[in-house]
Amino acid sequence: MDTDQKISLLKHTDLMSFFDVGALRQLAENCREIRLRKNETLFEEGSLEIAMYIVLSGEVSISKGNKQIAILGPGQYLGEMSLIESKSRSASAKAVSEAVLMEVSEDQFNRYLATEPKALIAIMKTLSSRIRHDLEVMAADLRKLSIFAHDIKNYLSPLSLAELYLEELLVKSKGTLSHHTKREGFEDLEKICEVISDAKAGLDTLTNNSLSYSKKIKVDYIKNKTLISPLIKKTIEGISCHKYLKGKAIKLNLEDGTWEGKINALDIERVLQNLIINAGHASTEEGLIEVTVKTNGKDLLFSISDKGYGIPEEVKPYLFKDSVTTKADGNGFGLLSCKEIIEERHQGRLWYDSTVGQGTAFHFTLPIESSW
Repeated sequence: MDTDQKISLLKHTDLMSFFDVGALRQLAENCREIRLRKNETLFEEGSLEIAMYIVLSGEVSISKGNKQIAILGPGQYLGEMSLIESKSRSASAKAVSEAVLMEVSEDQFNRYLATEPKALIAIMKTLSSRIRHDLEVMAADLRKLSIFAHDIKNYLSPLSLAELYLEELLVKSKGTLSHHTKREGFEDLEKICEVISDAKAGLDTLTNNSLSYSKKIKVDYIKNKTLISPLIKKTIEGISCHKYLKGKAIKLNLEDGTWEGKINALDIERVLQNLIINAGHASTEEGLIEVTVKTNGKDLLFSISDKGYGIPEEVKPYLFKDSVTTKADGNGFGLLSCKEIIEERHQGRLWYDSTVGQGTAFHFTLPIESSW
């Protein structure tokens, strides 16, 4: 794109419409032109280069994590926050089609725009509009999730009826009179009732908490003294039929089966489920997953390890920060949930060790002072 074409486009942008042609010519001639191929990345979220860009032709997609935020076309600009805050990129930018952009460096921004009140007001208006749009999208998403949680709660009602029928059947199978003997399969039926009851109770709690959160109702976070060994065994048994765990061996290494923790059992079970299923997904067929619990005198240390393919180097910077997933049917929220439960709810720590081609171990701690 030649200089006159750039000037014509810049003159019609809110950011530079008030500049005279001479100033626009200086800017157009001094700023670097960047050409992007279709799907070529301009910058990644978290990168540190400081510059803003004006789209001259084509389209650029802005995304945070796996979610697309906006598509910008000719005359629109991006990256201005890195110049205002001097911080890393808050989102990623990639060309939707072949695109041409004009790069405004920090020096050029300070020389031409930072000293011009009208330019700063234009940037403020753009930022305000984007924030308003983001808030509207977030509110709409929250409404959808609230409706979804409400509908799930309604679907749990028939389970309550089924639970009652099973309990009646359990009583009959045990025998209604003192001389009656238990029917064959009573223990299996008793186990089924226990699994259904626990699963329903967990779903009830999660949906109720979700609805309370959406209504901004404060819910007390309840921790009770809980035996660690039965909780882990119950978790492993409950997810053993998961498609990522079929054919895999899960070994439990527990130094002391009498350890108790003052924890929210449902949430710690969720953490274990996520980490064990992730290990199963990363493991080869008939692979071994080890769940280890020990203490160093200060903390209870949990480790879930596999001998799978390890975490790719390009993924590591985004773990615990964004909804990143390597599963085709995943959404990337599992590790974010684990981090919140362990570090914010239980004042512990969550981290990992991983070597590509050798496997991964996720570790988390529960402080003894809040666990005994």
